[in-house]
Amino acid sequence: MIRNFSSLTRLAAIPKKTKLPPRPLWLIKEEEINEEFIKGGRGPGGQKINKTNSKVQLTHIPTGKVVTCQYSRSQEKNRKRAREILALWLEEQQDPENCRTAVLAKRERMVKQNRTKKARRKHKKSEEEEEDVAEEFDPEAELDRLLEQARSSGWKENSIR
Repeated sequence: MIRNFSSLTRLAAIPKKTKLPPRPLWLIKEEEINEEFIKGGRGPGGQKINKTNSKVQLTHIPTGKVVTCQYSRSQEKNRKRAREILALWLEEQQDPENCRTAVLAKRERMVKQNRTKKARRKHKKSEEEEEDVAEEFDPEAELDRLLEQARSSGWKENSIR
């Protein structure tokens, strides 16, 4: 089934998490990276991080950018994570408007705006319902109506005393 959307709908659509641009790992060339493994200082791993070289430090030779990562106790996980961080930074330097981080930030803003709109609509609807209830019940009019009903049934005001 093919659905036709107006151009306005396309602009307002939030990109799905599964349809985001890929991570730009192709930007990294291994010959442009100097990789070192150093002992950690802080983070997960307890005392063991002070004894093992699990922290990764990547230096991108052409730009001089240094990325360190101590995401976990695993050297392989840290290598992968450091490369992702460096690749995202390189992509951001090449094309700041269309990079993955810009798309993620835009998506985050759109989701937040939608939540805010929904909350405002809900709040406005509840306020309108409260106003309708307040307009429907007028104590003065209700008292007059009850007094008129009592008079028509033969009740006299002086009989209360």
